[in-house]
Amino acid sequence: MNLFALPGLLAAGHDPTDHAIPHALHDSPLLRIPAGGAESSSPALGIKEGYYEFFITNHLMMSAFVAFCLIVVGLLCSRKISIYHGEGLGRYQTRGRLSQLFETICAFIRDEVAYPNLKGLTDKYIYYVWTVFFFILFANIMGVIPFGYILQMITGDTQYSHWGGSATGNLSLTGVLAFTSLFAIVFIGIRETSLKDFLNHFNPIGWDGGIAMLPIALLLYVLEVLSLLIKCFVLAMRLFGTMMAGHLVLAAFVGLIFAARSAGDSTAYAVSIPVVLVSTGLTLLELFVCCLQAFIFTFLTVLFIASMAVHEHDEHLDDDPHAMEDAGQMDPDKIFDPGRISPAVGASHPAGA
Repeated sequence: MNLFALPGLLAAGHDPTDHAIPHALHDSPLLRIPAGGAESSSPALGIKEGYYEFFITNHLMMSAFVAFCLIVVGLLCSRKISIYHGEGLGRYQTRGRLSQLFETICAFIRDEVAYPNLKGLTDKYIYYVWTVFFFILFANIMGVIPFGYILQMITGDTQYSHWGGSATGNLSLTGVLAFTSLFAIVFIGIRETSLKDFLNHFNPIGWDGGIAMLPIALLLYVLEVLSLLIKCFVLAMRLFGTMMAGHLVLAAFVGLIFAARSAGDSTAYAVSIPVVLVSTGLTLLELFVCCLQAFIFTFLTVLFIASMAVHEHDEHLDDDPHAMEDAGQMDPDKIFDPGRISPAVGASHPAGA
């Protein structure tokens, strides 16, 4: 729901908030499974008259489309980033503005988000961090593009009006993303610290306090486990609520045109002018929020993983803890040491060359 959807909304003449909720793209369900009695119905869960009915919705379609675009863009950019032929610095120069943009973003996420928290584990799990960030970023931005209304204007068929929408404005998708974060927190925590140490994270006072401290230890244990679950639940709700709110706020402004139309066309045209101006500003703000929410979700995921997998006493995880001190930043030998750039680069400069 954004400014560019206004012509389609006015032509369709329906509630603009319809764009913010999922819609089935076909009439008949692809799958029907018995669920409860014949009178049980739960539209939120897709249960109707005792059957669970599976439809391909616009949000589900957008999720698949976002994943496809992410794979295609990743393949195209990686071919122009991983270049080891040519002469001089041109062997390592990224070609293309799009590839340079994505390389810059990847470097920022790695150096400013992942490394300060994951330390020596950064390169081991950075691929998951990048995937989460770019998937959410693509889904948020594509949710601003009114694909459905563009198709409606081209074809003149109103059934295409719901082909699009923000996939991250659906709690089902944000819930799955939060679940993957929970799985990553548990899996990486156990893998890097052992099962015993991971479980001990949930008892900050330890088990050595004797029988008198056992009730407090058990209570804290339960609270810490609930805290982890709540953190992941909040991840899903924050992303869902923010993206949904952006669409609903714009829909409320568009609704002013429909309300004024009942008083006459001239009133509707007069109201539409400030609505378009405000919607333009809100659309630009929503684009900023799309990037911000992708960053926040990724940053918190990294923070939660680090809290379970990285210990303050694990100094061996830092290969060079003083690498960025002021005294060493201007050392040319340190900056241009091939061994610090890439194994492939270092291999091209044998010792004594």
